[in-house]
Amino acid sequence: MAREMLQVTGVLLTGGESRRMGKNKALLELDGKPLIERTLDILRKTCSEVVISSRSEDLYSSYGYQVIPDIFPGKGPLGGLYSVLQKASYEYLFLAACDMPFLDETSIRYIYSRMDDFDAIVPYALGRMHPLHAFYHKRITPLVEEKIQKDQLRIVDVLSECRMKILKSEDGEDFYKNRIDQSVVNVNTPDEWVTMLNKVKN
Repeated sequence: MAREMLQVTGVLLTGGESRRMGKNKALLELDGKPLIERTLDILRKTCSEVVISSRSEDLYSSYGYQVIPDIFPGKGPLGGLYSVLQKASYEYLFLAACDMPFLDETSIRYIYSRMDDFDAIVPYALGRMHPLHAFYHKRITPLVEEKIQKDQLRIVDVLSECRMKILKSEDGEDFYKNRIDQSVVNVNTPDEWVTMLNKVKN
């Protein structure tokens, strides 16, 4: 895979209140480094522009990237996606949740290479789709706004009405399948975090 910068906007989605985790997932540390810094490092090496989607402009301003606050507060990941679609410099953006400790540059590039001008390309791995590890085109902006206005806040509802490609990890070569399966892993609870840390140590 070529290592040139992708002409896309990389978006770190910092998410909501992390109620199930009990603390800000973006600040969880793996090998002494907060997840937010690990994710920003990957996006910086991969995407021509990097921004942070957040409930508040002040929360993550110290990291040196543009922080895009929610235009419609309290609308979850779809609200964050909508706000970034308004501000991104590139036609395509890559959305990455902050709770993916093994986000992988090679996987991002592989997914992008299969884009073929779709409105969205979403990996299907580990038994489900991963819309928070996916590419989106700006032309879905009106549809996203429509869903928010109707309070239909699941990203899959948007995907069902746009020209979407599902990229199944098992359809790729074993190398990419394994990379994608690892890249999409996320954590939501303290138990999941401890289990993941134990796997890393072993």
